[in-house]
Amino acid sequence: MIINNVKLVLENEVVHGSLEVQDGEIRAFAESQSRQPEAMDGEGGWLLPGLIELHTDNLDKFFTPRPKVDWPAHSAMSSHDALMVASGITTVLDAVAIGDVRDGGDRLENLEKMINAIEETQKRGVNRAEHRLHLR
Repeated sequence: MIINNVKLVLENEVVHGSLEVQDGEIRAFAESQSRQPEAMDGEGGWLLPGLIELHTDNLDKFFTPRPKVDWPAHSAMSSHDALMVASGITTVLDAVAIGDVRDGGDRLENLEKMINAIEETQKRGVNRAEHRLHLR
């Protein structure tokens, strides 16, 4: 796949050019436009590497969107993953609590479910982002 007419965010500069991706990896980029007929027009948009989320409590919100409401683990994980990728995040450190500050809180109850959901979806290859655990 070749994408023309994009602002490529590089390590120390932004250049206008094209990018070639093959088998899911960047093969080449140039400060010129490809003449290949199959090249897509990036319409002058920004193209940058995937972002890394170093700490997010977002997964908790999908498992328990409001008090006394529990979502199924697969649905919660799938929705969380979709939101991360839609935000440009390709690697996520999902922060899960290993303790609770309130008696009767749901954090410990969700702990095992969240860990299992992350492990299972990573093994099955259904996540679009790479998820890692951040125990807090």
